[in-house]
Amino acid sequence: MNLKKHFMIFTYLLFIVFSFSIGSKYSIISGENLLINDIDNEIAENEEIEKFKIEYEKLQAIIRNEENMEKNRIEGVSYLRENVTVISGITEDEMKEVLINTTGSKTMAHLASAFVEAEKKYGVNAFFMAGIVALESGFATSRRAVEDNNLTGYEVYSDSSEGRLFSSHDESVLHTARHLSKNYLKEDAIYYNGLSVDAIQLMYCPDEGKDKKWEEKVDYLANNFLKTYDNLFRFDKL
Repeated sequence: MNLKKHFMIFTYLLFIVFSFSIGSKYSIISGENLLINDIDNEIAENEEIEKFKIEYEKLQAIIRNEENMEKNRIEGVSYLRENVTVISGITEDEMKEVLINTTGSKTMAHLASAFVEAEKKYGVNAFFMAGIVALESGFATSRRAVEDNNLTGYEVYSDSSEGRLFSSHDESVLHTARHLSKNYLKEDAIYYNGLSVDAIQLMYCPDEGKDKKWEEKVDYLANNFLKTYDNLFRFDKL
């Protein structure tokens, strides 16, 4: 049960106790006078009300704190071309909404959990991973995506390359994120050239004189997902 439900129940109980106390003030015993026991009961009830009020205020403070933390998280959701190890902080539900509402990417909606898991496990920004998948697999619709579950161009060095065969789309995303984390994004890694999209491109998708603009396309797609996030969760929502 979440805190808001606890808050509603607590408020209801406080109302009942308070109403009972008010009613008891107007009850008449033996004609006109309250008995000593009734006075003691009223004092005890007032003490209970005070205790309820203190707990009520504590619960209100906890709820306000959680709401502020969530607001700060939403404000901090991000993607940086200069450093893909800066995590986005997006949730699975939010990512799914972003994929559903970004033009062309509904076919990737089932990957929301994989992008978020990849970010949490391997520290690779979820929007960046979504950008790679969108570019390399045509939004998870390419032949390799359908037949081989290969969404990221993993071990695809040319149009004639077989590429890696994965058991599922999720495995493709997670395996690639792990590969990037281990072999591209650590200073002593074999393919390390920096933490930017541009640095990763040098070895992940070499131009070979063709100027494929891989880094620009991935960056565009990742930023497009971030813009959708802004429209859904930030603009006029905070």
